[in-house]
Amino acid sequence: MNDFAKLRKADVAFTISQNPTEITIERTTRAANGGGRKVEKSTAGPFTVRLFQQGGRQIAVNVSQSTAGSRNDAPFWAFLADAEADIQCSSSVTDEFEAFGQRFRVTSAIPRYWQGERTSIDGTLKVVS
Repeated sequence: MNDFAKLRKADVAFTISQNPTEITIERTTRAANGGGRKVEKSTAGPFTVRLFQQGGRQIAVNVSQSTAGSRNDAPFWAFLADAEADIQCSSSVTDEFEAFGQRFRVTSAIPRYWQGERTSIDGTLKVVS
């Protein structure tokens, strides 16, 4: 492991330790099965991550107007996890977890690499209940 990758992993660990949240992922996987899809449910974790409201968007009011009325969107949330976390998001995988009395769905999960070595994973979340 090169020195910058070690430093990056240490920085991520320190950042998470400043406001850690333990989560257990509830994963739904959809796979082709004959002419349809097979749905499998599993769990992963627990993982210690840092959850935070993303950017300055938490103070923005998001309102969508339509003929049926208006919708207020929840604040944008994000997470930071270490390189060992198994947090995924794809068209066939949906990860959800509970924290702060709310249910979150992972809407993007981006592994970060330095010279081929995974140093962390971060992404965005949506409050679903």
